[in-house]
Amino acid sequence: MKRLITLACMMLAIVTIYAQNKVVESSAKKVPAWLGTAVEGKLVVSVTAPTLAQAQVKAMNEVTERIILSVASNVSVTQRNVASETVTNDGVESRDEYNRIAKMKSANLPFLKGISQAKVEEVYWRRMRDKQTKKEFYEYSVLYPYSRAEQRTLQSQFEKIDAEKVAQYQALEDGIDDIADVADIKAAITQLAALKEYFFDDVRVKQAEGLMLRYRQLYDALAITGRFTNDNTYLVQVLLKGKPVRVAKVPTVKSNCAGQISVEPQDGAFLISFDATDCLPEEENFLDIQLRIENKKLQQRAIIGVDADATINIAQAVVPEGKIILTANAVNKQDRTLTDINIRMTLNNRQGITFGLKSIELEVPELTAPLVFDDIDAIFGSKGIIQVKALAEGTMKARTTKKSRFAFVKGTITVVNPTTNGVERIKVSLPYTTNWEE
Repeated sequence: MKRLITLACMMLAIVTIYAQNKVVESSAKKVPAWLGTAVEGKLVVSVTAPTLAQAQVKAMNEVTERIILSVASNVSVTQRNVASETVTNDGVESRDEYNRIAKMKSANLPFLKGISQAKVEEVYWRRMRDKQTKKEFYEYSVLYPYSRAEQRTLQSQFEKIDAEKVAQYQALEDGIDDIADVADIKAAITQLAALKEYFFDDVRVKQAEGLMLRYRQLYDALAITGRFTNDNTYLVQVLLKGKPVRVAKVPTVKSNCAGQISVEPQDGAFLISFDATDCLPEEENFLDIQLRIENKKLQQRAIIGVDADATINIAQAVVPEGKIILTANAVNKQDRTLTDINIRMTLNNRQGITFGLKSIELEVPELTAPLVFDDIDAIFGSKGIIQVKALAEGTMKARTTKKSRFAFVKGTITVVNPTTNGVERIKVSLPYTTNWEE
């Protein structure tokens, strides 16, 4: 309906133009019968331009846009918002529609390559002169073959291509939690960049951008863990969210005492061999292991002389310290409700052990219910002080009793030991401050 209204407006504009313009030259003495009419199985396109060459290009662009619109507005597409209109007080605004056409023209769709000047059946042009300004321009019209059968064929091709792109995106979205090789992260980002260029609707562009960001964030979830297999070998494994992943790049290893260091890939991990003859027992002897993946630097210090059969106890090596800081995003003092409470607490990783932080559960004396921070899924491996931040969403009730000077937050932190894949719990008993104290 919009196209018919637009055509009628164009014809009215042409009649007005004729009244103030003079025909200087034309490609034929008689105006073709198809001009200004709807011809079955054909497209009739008319444009104006300063030169004949510009008019020819403009006409073919219009033909392309008309074909794209006929395909895109009639297909049944699995995603959202392929065709959208903005309703305003003055009617329907088609800016989104033509933005989509421009994006589709750059989407490298195979059926667009078949649109050619060579297929034009008839051309009619006139060189016009404005009676007042004496400026000249060209009216250029083409008759282009485009049957309903061809339209259905192009729609079928378009649906197939689009479904393949949607399936590719879905596979990348489904596979983000099953990465087996770090190289798969970069490969996924590359594929998503190509999908973003193809997608011609804003919804899917934003989805592709969001998934690209999630894949990039996986680099921040990488960590190194390892264990001594005997006095002269150390097995290193790269972890992604606590799960082993393969890495093609070999880590670099240095030591303050060990010599003859070599690194060999072994079933997705790396076996470090060394000679510890010059490592004195009264000193701290270590291997410094570093691996750079994209812009992420992974490192670990393995202390030489640790019993290879000893099981690392994270609950003993990682100690909560300092003061817990609790901050509510909204405080209603009348009914004593608190909304979305943020926590900041300090852990001291005394031995630099790699561990995964799963969840935190805290009993705050002033709150009627415990604070539970689930699915944190953070990996830590640096030695020393670690700042942990988390958010407990929702509304909670505060007690009417005031905080005691000797009140402590008590609870547990659940961690995963990457060496044993076992779950350990660290007890918490620390002083605290809040932003809702009176």
